[in-house]
Amino acid sequence: MMEAITRHSLNRAADEAVQLWALASAQYPKQHVLILEVATTSIIEVVSSFALNARRALEALPPSEKFPLVQPRWQWVPRSDGEVVSNLWDALNRIIHAQKLEVGFEQLPPQASVIDGGALVVPYIRAATDRKKLAFIDPFALSHAFLYGAYPRLVAIQTEKPAGGLH
Repeated sequence: MMEAITRHSLNRAADEAVQLWALASAQYPKQHVLILEVATTSIIEVVSSFALNARRALEALPPSEKFPLVQPRWQWVPRSDGEVVSNLWDALNRIIHAQKLEVGFEQLPPQASVIDGGALVVPYIRAATDRKKLAFIDPFALSHAFLYGAYPRLVAIQTEKPAGGLH
């Protein structure tokens, strides 16, 4: 059985993963500072809380289980130096221990934009810790890896009965 705190974190992480999915899928008006500032704050708050809750929940799984970040929402290539983080556990750790956490906005091509004046999207966040350099983390891929990889595994073990002993 899963401990109550782990179940709580699993539920919170699932909610936050859905919020992150939506924030990472949105188009933001290029020339509206207020919207960009609120989006930045929202993404940092949601991804930070998600990382803490998802990490606590993932500790219920064997450390050998890996969940790759392979499903981007936006096609992008880093324009500056930095590793692209490729697995959920590493991404969560970098976010939790971040000494620097930035939201990366990139402009959509005009034909893809639905907003007059141009649209920005968030294909990545960048995180640096005291031990790891600034790296790119795809927030959509992060939520996808959790919702389609880790979450089903965690829900399955939530109801498993412990081996041996009284039931």
